[in-house]
Amino acid sequence: MADRLLIASAVRAVLLDRWPGRFAGDALQEHLSLGDEGLGLDSIDIVEVLFACEEQFASSRSAEELLATGAPITLGGLIDHFAAE
Repeated sequence: MADRLLIASAVRAVLLDRWPGRFAGDALQEHLSLGDEGLGLDSIDIVEVLFACEEQFASSRSAEELLATGAPITLGGLIDHFAAE
């Protein structure tokens, strides 16, 4: 299992770098959905975040796996997905 704290920090950095000023660092709580009911990202934004994380972590775990569930993706779920290697 990859270091979850490092993955969490990197995922938050992806969000903060992609949308400077949109999120306060303390607003990025793990229970929040990436979508409308949470951080307010649209479907294209979510896909971009997933692929940016996949690329950054050079992961064998694909973003498509996470999307295929059809469930809302939370920040914590995203972190767990890439930390579970």
